[in-house]
Amino acid sequence: MNEILSVGLILLCALLAGHVTQLLRIPEVTGYLLVGVAIGPSAFDLISHENLRTLGFLSEVALGLILFSIGSNFEAARFRAVGRGAVRVALYETSGAFLLVLLGLLLLSRPLAVALLLAVIAMETAPATTLMVLHEYDAKGPLTDRLLALIAINNMIVLLAFGGISAFLTLFGGAGEELLLQGYRALHGLLWTTVGSVALGIVMGLLVDSWAARAKESGEAMMLAMGVVLITVGASRALGLSPLFATLALGATVANTSHHGSGLLKALGQADPPLYAAFFVLAGAELQFESVGALGVAGLAYVVLRVVGKLAGARIALRDEDVPETVRRYLGLCLVSSSSLAVGLTIQVRSSFPEAAAPVTAVALAAVLVFEMAGPLLTRLALVRSGEAQTEPRPFEELPDQAT
Repeated sequence: MNEILSVGLILLCALLAGHVTQLLRIPEVTGYLLVGVAIGPSAFDLISHENLRTLGFLSEVALGLILFSIGSNFEAARFRAVGRGAVRVALYETSGAFLLVLLGLLLLSRPLAVALLLAVIAMETAPATTLMVLHEYDAKGPLTDRLLALIAINNMIVLLAFGGISAFLTLFGGAGEELLLQGYRALHGLLWTTVGSVALGIVMGLLVDSWAARAKESGEAMMLAMGVVLITVGASRALGLSPLFATLALGATVANTSHHGSGLLKALGQADPPLYAAFFVLAGAELQFESVGALGVAGLAYVVLRVVGKLAGARIALRDEDVPETVRRYLGLCLVSSSSLAVGLTIQVRSSFPEAAAPVTAVALAAVLVFEMAGPLLTRLALVRSGEAQTEPRPFEELPDQAT
């Protein structure tokens, strides 16, 4: 099937999935993922591996738009309200997942490199999946506000941690005269990926503000917003930077420095649905249910310990915080999803640490499938039980609210 037919099929299947999810009373993102699995290589193979490689740019564009929206939540006034607490929770829940997975895999006699790489991948919470569920149910309230800030901070911590672990493994994986050179390369790569990416996002954000005043119509604002996100993602790839950091910084800069930032975000929201749908259908097409059978003892330990670490970390971090009980009780459930960044890190592992690639990829990708199916349902449950789902979902509305 050629790529144009593939895109058309993806959009129509996503539309069908949206209607089916309403009947089945499950989040739309779950429907998109499932229909992606159905038409992907692991089922009917209507979307082949070659199609997935060719259409990969759609996923990058959609993820850039998603992260731009998440970055806009770093608006100074909003972040002052929840920022400090969100940073604390992010540090605790990522540390909890990292430490439990690391210790568990070491106790199962897995190599240190494999345990460290899987532990850092376990820290990630999927921004795209989480944001999709929040938008679907028009969620509003303290849980939602904290979660929006938290997932952005989570992904920044994960990238920094992965850079640090990569530097550690690179530094101590060499010997003799190569040691200093490897250390320099690792440190340079970490600084370039973080500082350079943030600088690119800030520069693009300042540039877009000077253009935004000339965008008199919503169509012009949409073109400007999409254009600057695409340029930021493309420039990141060309310069070897992180599109995630760059688009987060872009969103934060627009939100805090542009007088027209809200107009750009509103206009961009009108173009989001087809790209978001394509993103999740393509993500589902890349998942393979047979990989779950390859989890094994180490994989099961990874899944369980990651969930326990995130739930316990969030709960401990909020123990002394002045937050509503609903936030304390349900925030951890919203952190289970794992998706694009985890997959991206496994790809990086293949190129940087080929000796650890096979076990890391087998466990991480199988776990992503589990978490992508369970995560949206748990996030939805948390929104319903906390009373922050403005669009009333059906399945749990008859259940008693345990938060009261």
